[in-house]
Amino acid sequence: MRIAMVCDEFYPEIGGASVYTTQLSSALAKLGVEPVVITRAREGPTHEEEVGGARIKRLKGFSLPRANREVSLKLFRDLYQYIKHGSFDVVHGQDIYSTMSLVAIHSARKRAIPSVVTCHSIHKAWGAWRAIYFPVLFTLRRVDRVITVSKSVESFCHALGVSASKTVVVPNGVDPQKFNSRVGGKLMRERLELKREDRLVATAIRLVRRKGIRVLLEAFDLVIAEFPDVRLAVAGWGPEGWRLRSWVKGRGLEERVELLGPLLHEEVAELMAAADVFVLPSTVEAFGLAAVESMAVGTPLVCPRVGGISEFVKDGLNCLMFEPNDPRSLARAIVRLLGDRKLAERLSREGMSTAKKFSWDRTAKLTLKVYEEVSNSCRYLHKY
Repeated sequence: MRIAMVCDEFYPEIGGASVYTTQLSSALAKLGVEPVVITRAREGPTHEEEVGGARIKRLKGFSLPRANREVSLKLFRDLYQYIKHGSFDVVHGQDIYSTMSLVAIHSARKRAIPSVVTCHSIHKAWGAWRAIYFPVLFTLRRVDRVITVSKSVESFCHALGVSASKTVVVPNGVDPQKFNSRVGGKLMRERLELKREDRLVATAIRLVRRKGIRVLLEAFDLVIAEFPDVRLAVAGWGPEGWRLRSWVKGRGLEERVELLGPLLHEEVAELMAAADVFVLPSTVEAFGLAAVESMAVGTPLVCPRVGGISEFVKDGLNCLMFEPNDPRSLARAIVRLLGDRKLAERLSREGMSTAKKFSWDRTAKLTLKVYEEVSNSCRYLHKY
């Protein structure tokens, strides 16, 4: 089966959609599927390559720098022609907010090719937001199946107006080769110039408002009062980066807060292994892949009581949860973990057990089943 997997963001770019496409395409290739990832060229001319067993086709165009979204009519025409002549069995848009994904779905419809799109997000679906979502919903009504990464995301799609018969939940996976209890944090701690007794709180997020970086910083201010030796390491990039740097400088915390910028996936695993506590401070979260990855490494997790995360974690069993947008609630959870070694060890064990339930191999098998269903359904419709 030949699959066109279309996205604006792909390796080596950092981000949830990029990781999803990179890992899923590689896992599908191991199942005998022929995945072709169609994405934008980050620099240089159009070219092809292979990553993890998947063929990668990069198209040249013009992107909005801050949004990482393609806005090139020429690239959209090239994308249509590639789908038209690519002999694809299914076209899979990797994100409902990816312009390339949305264009690919319409291109597939013109060629009577079955199409699928994955939704990774949860946002408001009422009031003025419905008008903003009109272009997305216009496309979702024309796709054959919508994959959602959690039940919470599925509910969001239903609220938008997507038919329940079109949605299917397929959770994300974890790469056990990169995220496991054997990952060492020694080199990362040396990079951060940490002493043996220093405590480290870490996070790896995109620096946008909904990821809650402001909440984490305000909570960290409270944590310092309890643990003067604590340090905070933030990995990630995004439009809120300048605000983060300004806040750290204004509070005089340059020696306490390490801003690492974007890290490779392997480096994120090392950061998690180096930390005493990993925090996901989001105000909204569709799935929380970083949460599962930190549990796979064995680092005690603190996460918000929101969205898809609540579907696989339990407060006090495999993590500590806090109320979203509440710095004091977050600070209490961090302080509790830093001060209770037995609790941290128990959460670490239970977290590793939870993480074993998620794998890209399982995600790929469930996704392949979706491909086969939409392909067979379309053949039936064409026959009759």
